[in-house]
Order: sequence, then C-alpha cells, then structure tokens
Amino acid sequence: MKRTLTMLGLATLVLGAALPGAAAELEPLMAGWERVFSVDWQPGQYRGKPSVEGYVSNNSPYHTNNIRIIIDSLDAGGQVINQQIAWVPGDLLGGSRLFFQVPTQPAPSYRVRVFSYDRVELDGNFR
Repeated sequence: MKRTLTMLGLATLVLGAALPGAAAELEPLMAGWERVFSVDWQPGQYRGKPSVEGYVSNNSPYHTNNIRIIIDSLDAGGQVINQQIAWVPGDLLGGSRLFFQVPTQPAPSYRVRVFSYDRVELDGNFR
C-alpha cells in the first residue's frame, strides 16, 4: 500500500509539472543593473527579419563579461507577449560599450534590459 501511494504521489507530481500553465515573466537576475549599465536600442532588420539592435554601455569603472540581455516583445497595451535572452558578445570594459543585434519575433514594441553579467576582478598585478 505504501508503495502504491508513493507511486501515485510521483505520478501526480510528474503530471502537474507537464500540464501547461501561466508562465512567470522573467526578470533580470542582477538587481540594480541600471546603476552599472545603460541600454540603447531600436527595432531593426537582420536578413529581412525583425531584430532589436543597440548598445550596452558600462557606466561603471569595472570590467564585465558574460553579459546577457533580456528582450521583451510587447503588445500594443505594453503587455509582454514574448521574452528571449541573448548574449552580448565580448568583454565590456569600464566606460565603454558593446553592440548587439538579436533576431526577434515581430511585435509593436520592445523593452531591453540587462539580464545578468559577471564583474571581472583584477588582482592589480600588471606586468
């Protein structure tokens, strides 16, 4: 009996995880990213398809890398209809900027935020 209840419980968990439900909206993993970065973007075209392109600027004196941005596709009412995460190629030194271009789904408007990044710690031992 105990084994049957355990199997029934596991089956319930698996089925519950497999059923479609309202997905939670993704938010940036790095709180306060706006103090470190600014993002300028505009809709564009990449090989005849919609894209979002622009620059991520590092407003801090710190070096950063592994930068990912989150692109929210918004409907006419400003509600999120699609989200995607994309890498910004390269290392971003303090006070500089990097270009990005990401193919997207067609949408009336977009919002771009920094999703995550790594701050590079230097030991000061330059030779």
